[in-house]
Amino acid sequence: QPRERRSGPSSFCHGCCTYLMASISFRRALLMVRGSNGVASSVAFYQNGLGLTVLRHTDDWAELACPAGPLSPAHTPSISDGAHQQFHLSIQSVESESQLCTGYSPVLNFDVVDMDETIARCVQMGANLDGPIQYPAHGKVAALRAPGGQMIGLYEPAV
Repeated sequence: QPRERRSGPSSFCHGCCTYLMASISFRRALLMVRGSNGVASSVAFYQNGLGLTVLRHTDDWAELACPAGPLSPAHTPSISDGAHQQFHLSIQSVESESQLCTGYSPVLNFDVVDMDETIARCVQMGANLDGPIQYPAHGKVAALRAPGGQMIGLYEPAV
């Protein structure tokens, strides 16, 4: 029996997209770093610089969580908020050079409440700004390189 074609952006869909959209979510990223020192310094940066919560931490592996939800100066979502899903950042110790190449991909993007305060903390933890802070009409945008070489994007929405 032929399926009804839908109009709009998913007009290529034959009825399965609703199921697919409901069954997938992007909630985890994996960073590969050199050895246990790389894991320890990355955990320190993401915990103290960006405020992520450490869920597990061994010499070779760490998992941190960041609340996923709307930000506002009055209420910054926390891991304990049941209404917000969590995004998990896993950090794994590796030794292979091919696994350690860093560049401009992937870029980890975080929404922040206070751009200046967040950048100050991150720089204090060893990050470097990658160009000036941009001020488009919709807010502030900045890029920085984490101490491990990964690119971090920061976005502070306009009030």
